[in-house]
Amino acid sequence: MRACALLTAATLLSACSTTYAIPKSELMRLDGFKDDNAALLKELGDVMLNRPNDRSRTVRDVDGDPHKFTADTPLALVGPPKEPEDARFRTEAQRFIALSVDTTRFVGVPIKPDSEPLSVQMAEVDHGTLRKFSLGKTLLLTGGIGLVVLASVVTVGLLIDPTTDGGGGGGGIDFDSVPERGLRF
Repeated sequence: MRACALLTAATLLSACSTTYAIPKSELMRLDGFKDDNAALLKELGDVMLNRPNDRSRTVRDVDGDPHKFTADTPLALVGPPKEPEDARFRTEAQRFIALSVDTTRFVGVPIKPDSEPLSVQMAEVDHGTLRKFSLGKTLLLTGGIGLVVLASVVTVGLLIDPTTDGGGGGGGIDFDSVPERGLRF
């Protein structure tokens, strides 16, 4: 039973997400992005409510599909291909409250309170990656695992019929008797 709980917890914690490659040219659309509400989480400062701002941007992936970028969207930068692959420039996927992107430099302010701003020369960047959480995929995976575990328990219960001896000396499984219910071949 503990194994089932651990498996379910691992599934929920891993959560299904999809990573999309964003071309360098599309990263320029993130210039000027700022989420004042997320900035409030980082530090209390100049906060003006009901002020219009740019809390989301839309960028396209390499397939041309649009994706909404917000302060909750993890973004990573990836450099040009190198051999071996481990030598390739990569940043950690982070959530940002403010971005400044031009042809020479990418500067992002992470939402983590103690993090330093990320500053990268655009010459080092080949593309970016966005990671999006999928609640539907996570629920399907967790439900599927639950059904498999339930079906396994029921199947084992049908194949092995626990019996007790009449003397009241405790329960056990009698492998010599044929269960009255169960699969017969």
